[in-house]
Amino acid sequence: MGQTPSVPDDTASLKRRIEELEGIQRLAQSLSSISDVYKTLEEIGDCCLKLCRAERVAILLLNPVTRESVHSIVRAFSAEQGEIDHLLNTVVSGWVMHHRKPLLTEDVIQKLNIKDPEEQIRNLGPTLALPLLSGDEIIGIVNLVNSRGGRIFSQDDLRLLSTLAPFASRAIQRAQMQTALSEDNQRLQQMVRQQQGYTLLVGESRGMRKVRDTIAQVAGTSASVFLVGETGTGKELAAKSIHVQSPRAAKPFLAVNCAAIPDNLFESELFGHEKGSFTGAVEMKKGKFELANEGTIFLDEISAMPLGLQAKLLRVLEERSFTRIGSSVERKVDVRVISATNKDLRETSRNSDFREDLYHRLNVIPIHLPPLRQRREDIPLLASTFLEELSHGSKRFSDDALDALSNMEWRGNVRELRNLVERVSILMAANLITRSDIQKLTSEGRPETTHELDTILQQLLRANGSDQDLAEVLEKQLVTLALKESAGNMSKAARLLGIHRNSLQRRIEKYNLEKSTTPE
Repeated sequence: MGQTPSVPDDTASLKRRIEELEGIQRLAQSLSSISDVYKTLEEIGDCCLKLCRAERVAILLLNPVTRESVHSIVRAFSAEQGEIDHLLNTVVSGWVMHHRKPLLTEDVIQKLNIKDPEEQIRNLGPTLALPLLSGDEIIGIVNLVNSRGGRIFSQDDLRLLSTLAPFASRAIQRAQMQTALSEDNQRLQQMVRQQQGYTLLVGESRGMRKVRDTIAQVAGTSASVFLVGETGTGKELAAKSIHVQSPRAAKPFLAVNCAAIPDNLFESELFGHEKGSFTGAVEMKKGKFELANEGTIFLDEISAMPLGLQAKLLRVLEERSFTRIGSSVERKVDVRVISATNKDLRETSRNSDFREDLYHRLNVIPIHLPPLRQRREDIPLLASTFLEELSHGSKRFSDDALDALSNMEWRGNVRELRNLVERVSILMAANLITRSDIQKLTSEGRPETTHELDTILQQLLRANGSDQDLAEVLEKQLVTLALKESAGNMSKAARLLGIHRNSLQRRIEKYNLEKSTTPE
C-alpha cells in the first residue's frame, strides 16, 4: 500500500493570522477615540512595530501640493536600538514616492546605492516601506527598518502592512479633518471674541498665569466671581474673559459702572420700571438684570452701590427673582454676577458702609488682579502687543524703549500703559520706537509743577504731628477748591476733580460742605 502524503502543519500560520486580526482590531478601537494627528500616527506606528516585528518605524505625512513632509513620527521598539536616521528615511520615502510601490529589501544601503553611509546608517539593513494612499494620491509613507543582521521582512509582512495601510490612511485623514475643524472652531471663537471687544489677558508673570488658571477653572460654573485690583488692572477684561469661556458666551454680557449711576436711578437701572411708576417714567424700561438673562452681568465698583439697594441685590442673588419698580409681578432671572472693586470691601463691610452678607455672597470666587508694578516682566509683552494692535503691525519698540517702559511707575497700571502706547502709535512717525521717543512723550505729558507739588506734600507730611487723616484733609480741601473754582456747579467741579458727579456728592455729604445751588 502507498504511503499517505504528510499534511503541512498550519497551526503556527493560523495562530499568526489570529494575532494579526486581534492587533488590527485593538488599533481600530484605540483610534476611534483619538482626534489628534500625532497620536494617531503613534498608535499606527506602535501597531506596525508589534505586528511586523520591526525594530524601528517612521511615518511621514505629505503636503499634496509641495510633496514635503508636514507631519512625521519616528518610533523604536526599544531605546537601545535607536531611531531611523533622517537621511535614510528621506531617501526611502523618495524611492517609494517615485516608484509608487512598496520597497522590500534585505539591504537598504545596497538597494538604494547609498555611497559612504555614516555608521548609524551602515548598521541598518532589512527594510519594508510602502505608500499610504487616498485614492490614487500618496498622502504618506510607512517605513520599517531593522538592524543589519537582524530579522528580514517577508512577503507575509508586506501582505500585513498592505492590509493595514488603507485602514491607517482613513484614520489619518479622519484625524486631519477633526484637527482642521478644531482649528477652524478656535479661529471662529477668536473672531467672536474680537467682535465682543475681548482681548486675551496678556502676561506670562506668575500672577497673571494664576489669574488665567483660576478663570479657566471657574468659567464653566455659574459661581459668583469677585475681582479685586487697582484701577486699570483689567478687571472688566477679566470679567469678559470669564464670560466668553463660559457656557453663557452666546448670551449677553452687560457691564454696569456702579459709581456712574445716580442714587435715585440705581434701582431702575438694575431692575427696570413700569410706565408711570415715577415722575419721568414715560415708558416701560427693562433693567440690566432682565436684559442679561441667561448671560453675565458685571458690577464694577460695587462698593459705590447705595446701602438701600444692596438688600435688593442680595435678594436677587439668593432667590433669582426681582420686580420692576411699579410692578408686583415677580420675574425669574438666570444671571451670573461678576463684581469688582479697587477697595478693601471686607473693611468697608465692617464699617457698615457695605452689607457683610452681600459681600460674602459676592465673594464666592475671589480673583486678585495684580498691579503692573508687581509684574514688570509683563510690560515688554504688553507694550509690544498693544503697539502691534494699534499700529496694525507697522511699528515696534526697540529693546531700550521696552527697558524704559519697564522701569516706569505706571500708577494707572495697564490702562495707563495702553494710553501711552496709543499716543506713540499716533504721534511717532518712525516704525522703530526708541527710548528717546518714550522720554519725549512722557516728559511732554509731565506737569511743570510736579517738583513743587512734591515739596508741598513733603512739608505737609512733616508738619502733620496730630492724629488727623492727612489724606482726608487734602481731599476735603480739593473738593472745597473745586466747588469754589466752579462757582458751586457740581458737574463742573466733578470734571475738575476727575470723578463722577455722584462721587462728588458723597464727598460733599461726608465733609458737610455746602451743596451746590447753581443751576446745571
